Amino acid sequence: MARFAVIGLGKFGAHVARALFDAGHEVMGIDTHNTVVQDLRDQITQAVVADCSDVDNLRALDVASCDAVIVSMGERMDASILVTLYLKELGCKRIVVKAVSDDHGKVLRLVGASEVVHPERSTALRLASSLGAKNIVEYLPIGVGFSLVEIGAPEVFLGRTLGQLQLRARHNVLVVAIKNGDRLDLVPGAPYEVKEGDILVVIGRDVDLTALTRTHD
Repeated sequence: MARFAVIGLGKFGAHVARALFDAGHEVMGIDTHNTVVQDLRDQITQAVVADCSDVDNLRALDVASCDAVIVSMGERMDASILVTLYLKELGCKRIVVKAVSDDHGKVLRLVGASEVVHPERSTALRLASSLGAKNIVEYLPIGVGFSLVEIGAPEVFLGRTLGQLQLRARHNVLVVAIKNGDRLDLVPGAPYEVKEGDILVVIGRDVDLTALTRTHD
C-alpha cells in the first residue's frame, strides 16, 4: 500500500483521490473549501481543510513523506506553480500537477513537477492506475467498469506458460496479446511461456484487473 496526497479536490482531484483509495492506497485529500472536503471525507483515508500555498501547512501535513503528491488547483495557475515549487523544495519524491495550458505545463516542469497532466476523467483514472500499480505500462478504459491494460510481466510469471498461470480461471481476465520489443503475439495460446521483457495486454473488469496488479505488484 502506497501513500498519496491530493491537493485540490475539484473534479479531477476528487476522481484521482477516490480511484487511488479504491485501489487500496492511503490517500490524504486537501482543499481550502470546507464543503468539498466534507463531501469527500468518507471516500478517502483523510480529508483536510488547508491552504497549501502556505509552505508551513505543507510541512505540518508531512506531504514530503508521501509516495506522490498530485496537485489539481483548477484555474489557479499562480497557486499551482507556487505549491509545486514548495513541494520540490520540501523534497517530495514525485510531483504530478494538472496544467490548464501548454505554457502552464512548461512553467510547472521548470519549477519542479515530475509529471504534468491535463484535466479529463479518463486521464485521472489512467494516472491513478499507473501510480497505484508499478507494473502497469498503459491503461485504457473501454466501458463502464471495464478496461484494457498493458502489464509488465511480474517476476513470478517468468518461465511459466499461460496455461499454468490460468489467469482467466483464477483472476477472470483475458490475455489478448503479448508484446516484447518489436514482436507482437495476438491471442497467445496456453503453451505460450512468459519471458523477461514481455508486456501482457489484458482485458477485464476494473475490480479484477486491480486485484491482479495488487497481487503481483
